[in-house]
Amino acid sequence: MAPTSGGIASAPLEPGRVLQNRYIIERLLGGGGMGVVYLARDQRLANRYCAIKEMVDHFIDPKQRIEANEYFAREADTLAQLKHPAIPAITDRFDDQNRHYLVMEYVEGRNLEEEIAEQRGRLPEGLVIEIARQLCDVLIYLHGLQPPIIYRDMKPSNVMLTPKGRIVLIDFGIARLFKAARKGTMIGTLGFAPPEQYQGEVDPRSDIYSLAATLHYCLTGRDPEKFPPFSFPPVRDLVPGASSNLAGALDHALAYEVSARPAGAREFRDMMLYGTGLAGTGRAAVSPRSGTAGLTLPAGVEAAAPHKGRLRRAVAVVVLFVGLGGLAFATTYVYHSEQLQEQLGIKGFVDNLPWKRAEMLAKGRANPLEFQRLTLNLSTREGVPISPPQAAFTDAQLTQNRYLHWKATFANALAGLEGKSEKVSARFYSPTGAMIASSDASQFVPPDSKTVEFGGVALMPDFKSQSPGTYKVALQLGDKTLAEQGFSVTQDLAAKARELSAEVAGKATAAAAAAAVAAADEKKRKQEEQKLAMIEARRRDPLRLVNIRFFNSTKSGTRLSGATSSFDVSKVLFVDWQASFDNQLYGLETAQYRVDAAYVGPNGAMLGAVNDIRTVPQGSRTASFSGRVGNSAGGAFLPGTYTVNFYLNGRYF
Repeated sequence: MAPTSGGIASAPLEPGRVLQNRYIIERLLGGGGMGVVYLARDQRLANRYCAIKEMVDHFIDPKQRIEANEYFAREADTLAQLKHPAIPAITDRFDDQNRHYLVMEYVEGRNLEEEIAEQRGRLPEGLVIEIARQLCDVLIYLHGLQPPIIYRDMKPSNVMLTPKGRIVLIDFGIARLFKAARKGTMIGTLGFAPPEQYQGEVDPRSDIYSLAATLHYCLTGRDPEKFPPFSFPPVRDLVPGASSNLAGALDHALAYEVSARPAGAREFRDMMLYGTGLAGTGRAAVSPRSGTAGLTLPAGVEAAAPHKGRLRRAVAVVVLFVGLGGLAFATTYVYHSEQLQEQLGIKGFVDNLPWKRAEMLAKGRANPLEFQRLTLNLSTREGVPISPPQAAFTDAQLTQNRYLHWKATFANALAGLEGKSEKVSARFYSPTGAMIASSDASQFVPPDSKTVEFGGVALMPDFKSQSPGTYKVALQLGDKTLAEQGFSVTQDLAAKARELSAEVAGKATAAAAAAAVAAADEKKRKQEEQKLAMIEARRRDPLRLVNIRFFNSTKSGTRLSGATSSFDVSKVLFVDWQASFDNQLYGLETAQYRVDAAYVGPNGAMLGAVNDIRTVPQGSRTASFSGRVGNSAGGAFLPGTYTVNFYLNGRYF
């Protein structure tokens, strides 16, 4: 029987494969219906990690393929212009043999779905508020572009939380945009997509709904995919202790009618943080000590109210100043004297005055980072130190190991005021003033951090061609220089003498060893030829089918029946298939395989395809692949005979 899916099958790239003479594939990160994502290293940029999305077009119609490819290229170029800390930077795009590649920043961390599972079903309210602040920031940016960009697929699995608290929006619609030229493309994720999105009508308030659904899940632990769509209980019905502003903002943003939601991400953020626009609040909450009204702070963190005795002393001092020179002079003197405020115990009260807070914010935003110290040490390219911090190096050290790790510590001038994303650059200069290396570090600085550390790894030049002397590191925040610090590089004469001696000794022994090496190489070559011939023969048929079995199962894969080829239409939820093979490369090599299952309904219509990608180690005698089909609620099968066509690495079997 001929394949009915019409797709162009392709096996995943193997580790070690080089793309564009630049990117070395490290391993497979994940896969989906339209392609896969790999972890790779960029050989041109200090072998730093990057993520490469590979998408394969599955179009039979040449015109449809051309239109889809043009659409993909146009949208990829648009996304490449986006500049925001919460959006992975796209650095390259290229095509190769019906495959389309995007190279982007590799984001380390867990997505919110994994974070919810790690924290036993729901996230702390303080963390939810911080996540919401950062996501509102990126939506304000996207919706403010001309024309606006509507994200359309906000959900926990598309939001990454890095170890340093940075939020990153991943899966930025590339696969979805690429598939948009096809008929029947999904319009969002059930449970998180707003009602109007199912009619193809979206605007910025559609993203507000999906963001609120995501935050509702994070705060309450209630997964909307497991319940009827558009049905969200009020937050306080599920979490009675939730703060009033946060609960009210989420309930407001989850309104079925678009017009009943906040007008935009900025309005939603202010509603959540300050209660702006919520019924019964009257005006915005202005407490600087909590993310939203009613949020309970951990013990020991509350800002204590001034003691009554201290207030009485403060009033007495003011009255005294009135008698001496007038109320205006006394107020100004106390306002500008932090020492006197500390003595009177009213500094916290003064700092929280709206105009004082605005003054502190303006000062902190002008100079957010105050330099404290900078350390340098030899390291690996991943930043693992291999020497203690030092201010002097030899040319031999920097020739043997060309990576310098820098770590700069700053006082956070915005501590207690607001969080902000910052990017610090370290630029290295030679004694002549020429810049020889640079390294950037970006992170979100939370408002509760009094100090913050930035660090990175710089690839230094070959010091065989550099002169000894005093080198310099300059720390930059944008165009502003935060600090400059020198370090010395001296010539290691002893190392040069050892290098010369080793070179002479090597030449003396090379001739004697050449014959033995040649004989050993010839023997090894013949052994390798025999082994490669056997492997090549078995590669032509690496997996031999043993059987294919079908089961009735739940959405999560729990089997409800034994193997069968016939199902009761009233009982079947999901059809789970399992294909078993004998591994012909057992004991020889490890390989990756992809098994695709294309489903055809009783009426001959193509229903879709499911694939399973697995790595079969050389120590496995057998290999098993599986998948299942069914809608999100299970069932929805009609009586009749269904056909499933199977392909191994694109070859029908």
